[in-house]
Amino acid sequence: MSTEKPPAPSRQRPANISPGRPPQATLAARTRHLLSVAGAEFVTRGFAEASVSRIARDAGMSKKTIYARFPTKDALLLAVLEDYISGAREAVLDGMPTMTGEPAQVLTRYGMQIARDWTSPRVVAMYRLIISEVVRFPQLAEIFTSTTEVIRSTLTTYLREQATAGTVAITDPEAASRQFGMLAYGELRERTMLGETITEERLTATVERAVTLFLNGYAVGAPRQPSPALDRT
Repeated sequence: MSTEKPPAPSRQRPANISPGRPPQATLAARTRHLLSVAGAEFVTRGFAEASVSRIARDAGMSKKTIYARFPTKDALLLAVLEDYISGAREAVLDGMPTMTGEPAQVLTRYGMQIARDWTSPRVVAMYRLIISEVVRFPQLAEIFTSTTEVIRSTLTTYLREQATAGTVAITDPEAASRQFGMLAYGELRERTMLGETITEERLTATVERAVTLFLNGYAVGAPRQPSPALDRT
């Protein structure tokens, strides 16, 4: 009787996976983890004191691996902030309240949602970091501005529809949406940036006051003050 063992069954590697390289989903997850760890480091210590060695240790990877993906600490910071801004935009849009109903109800829901987002500790910390680094990374201003415009466009569209329906006397919905934002959460954002803690009661009172003032100012039939003449000399 022959003692020769039968050949082991052939195990073919899937064509879309290269030898020794993790799947794309794994690489994406590792990158997200790295950016999260790096973000915590930058927020806690600031850019100057942030350590790539410490980030590598906390992320469970080598500095060589990090620098292969992000050649400099500058590039890593920029990636962190771009990822944060993108994520914040998606989170706000996903949590956006329904923009249907009476203006007072819609504006209150919208104002409360944005005000809560703007005053959350993580958003405040990241916003401070963006402000501190925007001079070195001017592109952050454009990224941040475009993101806020996307978020505000939801309100702009609603105000345009209400103006067309004759519910409010608004001739420039885009400007009006900016005005509402400053009324509803501009001061709250500023105060949280300065270290104040905003209670839910104060947040609610600020938004409700903003809604009342805004709708009174744009009420149909409300007296209009003439715009001051511009000195073009």
